[in-house]
Amino acid sequence: AAWEAGLSREAYSRRFRRIHGMPPETHNLLVRLNDARRGLRAGEPIAVVAADTGFADQSHLGRMFRRLFGVTPGRYRAG
Repeated sequence: AAWEAGLSREAYSRRFRRIHGMPPETHNLLVRLNDARRGLRAGEPIAVVAADTGFADQSHLGRMFRRLFGVTPGRYRAG
């Protein structure tokens, strides 16, 4: 994305943070976790959701999900 904008990675990151209020990595993580929530609501298995949203494994998804939403993916899916 930085090269498409004609910026260095550092300049892109600074501009992104100024516009969006967070670094690009955090934004990307939030997008992936929100995609995971949609998959869980659809009833997909947690391991499949983790793989589909780019997490290393179910445990990695669980740690990030709990850190952001305060609940495990299993509890979230249960309601």
